[in-house]
Amino acid sequence: MKLLRIIVLVAIAIPVAFIAWYGWDSARNRGGEFGYYGDYNRVSNALASIPGVTITQGWHNHDVTLEEFGFGITVTGQAVRLAFGETDKVREMRRDAAVAVLKQRIQTELLSSSTNK
Repeated sequence: MKLLRIIVLVAIAIPVAFIAWYGWDSARNRGGEFGYYGDYNRVSNALASIPGVTITQGWHNHDVTLEEFGFGITVTGQAVRLAFGETDKVREMRRDAAVAVLKQRIQTELLSSSTNK
């Protein structure tokens, strides 16, 4: 009977703890590269580490998980907008790999905006 009580308490405590943690974690961005805002912060930190890049704006789409997000940045005075969907691989990359991909995307956006003028 004692074992049954323990099992029932654990079965109740686990979902309650998960809901409490999720509520706390998703309530605001605390800057960690894990949890609800982890992907956003990983990409933001990678962008901020690129010389000459300044993040001027950030946005994100809240849902059960953090869906799409993006940043407005300036690179040597030129404005660039970058968006990252739910399946974008850069969201899960390590910093050095993400920086390489982001530099390429920035260059592509800069070339695209200069040819559209």
